[in-house]
Amino acid sequence: MPELRRHYFLDEYCIIASERKKRPSDFRLQEAEAGDEKNCPFCPGNEEMTPPASAVYTEQGVLADGSERIRNWKMRVFPNLFAAMVPSPSPPTAEWIALPGHGHHEVIVDSPKHRDNPADFGQEHMELLLQAYRDRYAHYRYMSGVNYISIFKNWGTKAGASLFHSHSQVIAIPIMPPPIKRELDVISTASFCLFCNIAEREATSNRLIAQNDSWILIAPFYSQAPYEAWILPKRHVSNLEEMTQEDCRGLASLLKKALMSLRILLEDPPYNLMIYQLPFGYHLNIRIQPAVSKIAGFERGTGIYINSVPPEQAAAELRQA
Repeated sequence: MPELRRHYFLDEYCIIASERKKRPSDFRLQEAEAGDEKNCPFCPGNEEMTPPASAVYTEQGVLADGSERIRNWKMRVFPNLFAAMVPSPSPPTAEWIALPGHGHHEVIVDSPKHRDNPADFGQEHMELLLQAYRDRYAHYRYMSGVNYISIFKNWGTKAGASLFHSHSQVIAIPIMPPPIKRELDVISTASFCLFCNIAEREATSNRLIAQNDSWILIAPFYSQAPYEAWILPKRHVSNLEEMTQEDCRGLASLLKKALMSLRILLEDPPYNLMIYQLPFGYHLNIRIQPAVSKIAGFERGTGIYINSVPPEQAAAELRQA
């Protein structure tokens, strides 16, 4: 029978409809073939096809493009040519309520290799990616007019990736997103950290996928999508800047495990990876949602998602994978 499950602490719901049960093979989606590296703006040799990089991760350290583009890089960070937010926007429309689209939008090219899959990143490379995420968060954290920094990865065309070459994005915006504001409103009324409580309780539940000394990987009780996974630090950490080197190693290891499990079980599904963090008063968490189910009229009309795979089943299958 279907279950109507409530978010851990928000007044939001999802429907777990196990009678619609599907096998992992039912979620396989045909992805676009890899494009020609010669025309890929993210590939080495094509650096002039992008704006100058503000951060280039190399063997010599973190550099920045000058009059010439830096070569032999591990990762590159540069402004998005098709930015959702810009530092100097046009005046907003005078109708209703509109604010200028003031902000910043960057691309992080995760790897110089066109066909690299994030699930295959080695431990050192995954740690470097987390360092890039942390560096870009720190860069915008105290910037005037920035109230939230969204760091995310879209993997696969069905998840919104416009280019095959692996990359992440950073968007700094002037407002607090409504879902985060709702979380903060509830957190402010609690006498303890609600995310700490989730991490502690789920560590012994049948929704646990994996854990190490610093982090826990779970299929959340409130799962909006089949095989959704969350990663939470066991100790209270508000953002990536507060991580120790040991925390970074532990997160890199568990993140790789999460992506590899999804890749094995669902044969490399498209997914959205989203990092939720704030300067203080919050508990860092990372959410990975495979884009393997359709968002249709009911979901759009009610905000309630139907999930055909119970998270307990998803956790068991991901553990085995």
